[in-house]
Amino acid sequence: MTSIREFVGHMPVQQRELLAAPVRLVPPTMRYGPVYEATRREILKARSTPWWARVTVDQRLLDTMRTASQAPYFARDARYGPVASALQGELTAREALRRLPIMTRQDLSQNYRDMLAVDESQVELSASSGTSGEPIFFLLNRNRGAREWAFVVDAWSSTGYKLGDWRVFFRGVELPGRRTHLVMRTVGEILVRVAAVGPETSQELWELICKHRVRYLHGSPSTLTYLARIVDHAEFDTSWRQEIQGILPVSEQFTPAQEEHLRAAFPNARISVFYGLSEKTVLARMDDDHVYHPYPTYGHVELLDPRGRPVPEGERGRIVTTTLDGRGMPLLRYDTGDSAQLVGHDAIGTPLFRDILARRGREGLVRTDGELFPTTSFTAHGSELACVYRFRLRQDVPGRATLQVQPVPGARREDLEAFHQLMCRRAENQVDLDLEIVAELPASANGKFSLLDQRIPDAPTTWA
Repeated sequence: MTSIREFVGHMPVQQRELLAAPVRLVPPTMRYGPVYEATRREILKARSTPWWARVTVDQRLLDTMRTASQAPYFARDARYGPVASALQGELTAREALRRLPIMTRQDLSQNYRDMLAVDESQVELSASSGTSGEPIFFLLNRNRGAREWAFVVDAWSSTGYKLGDWRVFFRGVELPGRRTHLVMRTVGEILVRVAAVGPETSQELWELICKHRVRYLHGSPSTLTYLARIVDHAEFDTSWRQEIQGILPVSEQFTPAQEEHLRAAFPNARISVFYGLSEKTVLARMDDDHVYHPYPTYGHVELLDPRGRPVPEGERGRIVTTTLDGRGMPLLRYDTGDSAQLVGHDAIGTPLFRDILARRGREGLVRTDGELFPTTSFTAHGSELACVYRFRLRQDVPGRATLQVQPVPGARREDLEAFHQLMCRRAENQVDLDLEIVAELPASANGKFSLLDQRIPDAPTTWA
């Protein structure tokens, strides 16, 4: 355990909230522990002292390679020979890195256990379906929370957000008793189920925000924009919108149209956007000019062309990342599946970029009223995907869609039904969801997989 928050955060919700009162009495810096404080100092020093940041990144690249050399996957693959050369001092860490192969999402998902270099008790299985509908598995350190949170809070600080401030978090999750929301005093968060956000619940949710005097709204851009539209047309008092200080979009590409709508609905709020992954290999904050600045000590970032060469300024490249957090399952030159336009480099040499084209699309299912319900609500994680090889949503008519599932070998029918019910609950009050078990879900014409097969002519989307 590295912090009180991390210990409490791993407890069941009911037990966690029994500790709410005493935990909230502990000062935030003590609540988050020494790892949080050390990481916060690291972030500030990297920003003010570029030479120190570059030396630190070089050392951590070498540490990552040393850990990787102890994992079967890297040790048996001759393509990772430059790792040994770096460890023996024959190459610098950056020279060795440039000679390594690019790791694909498929490489990771198929070999993640052989990439582990520590005892399995130190890590936990994570998985994400993204919006490709193809599950990807990886292992993350159990005690990562305090370090991760330090970077997130720093990114949000541009809005005035401070550690311990209350947020409303709109998230595609299920809550006990099918509740619309859960007040989590231990972490200063009101968790709102995305599927419950609608005109019929808007007054209750808005009164909840006012009651707790919440000034920060956190969620996917599509959900926050939907909330803004509801507030704009509400017949109840929405004057608290003037008190909202920060909008914290996450998990989706953020479009200029969404930004314009949110600024109009919440005129006194600043917007903080960052780019990150479930795999925790990169975190980059967006500035007022829509340029992304990766945190150099969070993860090493490269922008590469199809042949694996660095792209020149003004050109688009795929975002390739290497972990620097000392994790037990290191990732070397991991292809995120996203691309961006290179703007330049900071004083440390980290690439700055804009116009991210994300692997996570912004299409949505069309409801009966013509509004769009984003597919982010159908993102699945961890054990939820154990019976699924790949899944896809197909929509032919508004208000109804088909969940197509290609099972893993040996999957039980009851597990597939449970997965269907899970997805139905996440689509509550938005679309009806039928189940279709298929032998194979083929790729599209370009060889890629997409979560949504949208067949409604001229269906709206939230990004180009």
